[in-house]
Amino acid sequence: MREVDFSKTLFDLVVEHPEIKEIMSTLGFTAINKPGMLQTAGRYMTIPKGAQMKKIPLEKIVQTFENQGFLVKGIDK
Repeated sequence: MREVDFSKTLFDLVVEHPEIKEIMSTLGFTAINKPGMLQTAGRYMTIPKGAQMKKIPLEKIVQTFENQGFLVKGIDK
């Protein structure tokens, strides 16, 4: 099982696991597909911060990642 640390920035996570970009897009984070967005906002945005901003339940995101074979770390459960 692959680990994903939600305390890391979105940019760092996508560098480690490029498939995360598609997962995030399907969850409603469509701005990730805009040119330059990952290189700018993605360098300081974490998944929990983005979830809070977009009002997407973090539990839904964690479940989606787990369904894709990831072990989620870096969040307070």
